[in-house]
Amino acid sequence: MAFFSQDFLYELLQRNDIVDVVSTYVEIKRKGGGKTYTGLCPFHTEKTPSFTVYPDSQSFYCFGCGAGGNVISFIEKRENLDFVETVKFLAVRAGMEIPDDGGAEVQSSRKRNYEANQLAARFFFDQLNTEEGREARAYLRRRGLTDATIKKFGMGYAPQGWDSLRDYLRSKGFHDEELVTFGLCARSQKGSVFDFFRNRVMFPVFDIRGKVIAFSGRRLHEEDSPRKYVNTIDTPVFKKSRNLFGLNFAKNNTDRTIVLAEGQMDAIAMHQAGVGNAVASLGTALTSEQVDLIAQYADRVIIAYDDDEAGHKATEKAIGLFKPSPLNVEVLSIKGAKDADEYIKKFGAESFRSLLEGSRNSVEYQLAVAANGLDLTTDAGRVAYLKAASEIIARSSSPVERDVYAGRVSEKAAVSKNAVLDQIESIRRQRARKQRRDEQRRMTDIPSQYKLKSYERDKLGSVSAENSVLYVLFMNPDTLPKIAPVIEEGFTDEKVGRIIRVLAQEIRENRFYGFNSLSTELGSEDVTFLAGMIANMDGSGSTAEDLDMLLDRIRKAKKKESKETIRAMDIGDIQKLIQKNGEK
Repeated sequence: MAFFSQDFLYELLQRNDIVDVVSTYVEIKRKGGGKTYTGLCPFHTEKTPSFTVYPDSQSFYCFGCGAGGNVISFIEKRENLDFVETVKFLAVRAGMEIPDDGGAEVQSSRKRNYEANQLAARFFFDQLNTEEGREARAYLRRRGLTDATIKKFGMGYAPQGWDSLRDYLRSKGFHDEELVTFGLCARSQKGSVFDFFRNRVMFPVFDIRGKVIAFSGRRLHEEDSPRKYVNTIDTPVFKKSRNLFGLNFAKNNTDRTIVLAEGQMDAIAMHQAGVGNAVASLGTALTSEQVDLIAQYADRVIIAYDDDEAGHKATEKAIGLFKPSPLNVEVLSIKGAKDADEYIKKFGAESFRSLLEGSRNSVEYQLAVAANGLDLTTDAGRVAYLKAASEIIARSSSPVERDVYAGRVSEKAAVSKNAVLDQIESIRRQRARKQRRDEQRRMTDIPSQYKLKSYERDKLGSVSAENSVLYVLFMNPDTLPKIAPVIEEGFTDEKVGRIIRVLAQEIRENRFYGFNSLSTELGSEDVTFLAGMIANMDGSGSTAEDLDMLLDRIRKAKKKESKETIRAMDIGDIQKLIQKNGEK
């Protein structure tokens, strides 16, 4: 990483032993008489420990969810911090002074961003109580929000003028370039700088520590802008896809449940109704990063999107994103109102809380949606419902779930349960056949009519060998001279090639001291991959004695002709290649 010197990071990692740090978050125990420690993963729900800490390599890896890395990776993920914030966190823990060189400029920019956001939030809040903010106050009153709720969420008003916030922040020492970078101002084509938010009700966005990181502005009049909401652009302290509105409050819930709303007004209405664990995405569809974020603070999520066609589509997409996660996913059916906010106004807070208690799991929700618009008194309606419902149930890997839901569908469609189960199994067999065909197609790279050996199989063997070579070099740095020529020729797997080049450079410069020295040079994705590779090969991976065989496998694979090479040949060359393969 470019922010801090290698010497500083080395000392930081030395003074933050991974076992000590992880132990403050997870109850870990030594595994048998070995050197590793295991415990329940803090990043997903599990009953059997699959989270493992490796003191020797100062790394961790979860065999359940695939999270892995070093102590920096652990704190980044657990505390939802970026790299610079994580280093500061660990430096404070170790009593180290953070150097001013290296990352001073970046850290200063982030600090200034936080300061500007805090001042802007205060400015907007104060403007709400001015004469110009009268219409914004009236809007919030119409939405049924109390003074306590307005204060809790720090709501405010952005004046209609083009330079109100700009001039205020200029008076506080901020220059125009900063204000544009922080998303508080924008620059016209002629170069002038003006307020990004104008004549809008303002909703500050807080990170999990309560710092203002962004804003969402709601228009007061349709003619003002075609966009109902505008949100802060990505800045040094804010990424829309990695944050959730209201999580700073919802993370404190004791029952490990989070309610996911479609917009911040729904989330705010829920909080005012006593549902303090509501969150919302920010001007974008739900992302996998937000799913991971929710999984850190909850075991169960209730999707409470709008009860309209767009809301149903968004719910289906969200269910798909949550499927790989360990979260128990339920869906709230909001009947008699278009969204949670309207439901609370019509039927009251207590009724809404009761509605939450009766939320359905994702399969029940999808089955209900499948029946919408179908006349189940007709044969055509029952057949259509049976087909759609069977497709949904077939996705379940649990035979018990399939049996239970098949029973419900049989009652609703007025057909026998065995008929439903037969339909489900038929779909599962079709999917399995398709999966096998896709796998065969993936593995067979050269057209079958040429009867050539599969290049893809050789390629896969080469990738496996490359992984093993990386592991051997990691465990035995003195093998670099033998491996170096293959590294220079390039690896099939770009990720392995990237990591092994960094490892080789560290070894050449006598800077390699284990996993931590690499993790400061690699991106988070590569760090996770490396941690997983070490964990999976620990104690059973290839050794230096296997090196000749592994390198030979890589070299042979490189000599195999690829699909692209073959397609470029004329018929004569292809016939020669067929003959050559036939002779082997």
